[in-house]
Amino acid sequence: MRTTGFFAFGAGYSYEKALRVQGVLNAEGNTGLLAIEPPETISLGNHSSPQDLLVSQAFLRKRGIQIFSTDRPGKTSYHGPGQLLGFPIANLTEVYGDGRAVKRFAEELLLGLAHAVAVLGVRSVEARSDSPGLWTTRGKLASVGITVKDGYVFHGFSLNVTEECVPGHSLVENCGQPDLPITTLEAEGIRVDSPRDLATKILPYLSVIQGEEVMKTSRSVSYDTKFAHLVSQVSRSQMAVEHYLGRQEN
Repeated sequence: MRTTGFFAFGAGYSYEKALRVQGVLNAEGNTGLLAIEPPETISLGNHSSPQDLLVSQAFLRKRGIQIFSTDRPGKTSYHGPGQLLGFPIANLTEVYGDGRAVKRFAEELLLGLAHAVAVLGVRSVEARSDSPGLWTTRGKLASVGITVKDGYVFHGFSLNVTEECVPGHSLVENCGQPDLPITTLEAEGIRVDSPRDLATKILPYLSVIQGEEVMKTSRSVSYDTKFAHLVSQVSRSQMAVEHYLGRQEN
């Protein structure tokens, strides 16, 4: 039975476990989002190389940092506390009528993230064609990496939330780029109560996974207070103001 209003925050989930659960939720016909704040992990993409790792594996074992090889596109990335990972649950054949529309899905997911962080108050957020993700003048704020199997979406996005996650990025050559500048919501002047709270604020803007519908029907989220959280903060971003007013007029 299809559940179009799925949302969950996997407290304590590892990247590997979240990926397995994403597969199960896809197979069960859900649409929505699984979000986690991961333990320290280094994920390898299908274009990773040994040179991406800037420390020894012995160092990583001592720190208890897992190296996880994946089939997602791109190169090597760091994940850890202070970061929010989102694993969309969606079937591209049902979303677009085309199970191969992965580029379109990734672009719309990134656009939704851009709207969400603008509403939170991040200024001058932009996407760059030379380095997929979200950027500000301080550095890279978010990444998107999607792969598709039989039309089902796997992997998703990462969003840097607090400064706690910044030192870990120095363990790898992020996205294959040396000295890649990293920023966080905290560095951009945005504070959040918890990763779960942040996930619920982002979710309404991820329309590509029916985020609005998920917010209305999920037992995990109070839809009635959604705009109360957002309206008090939109004045910091003209982009957010215009986006919000456009939603009200429709």
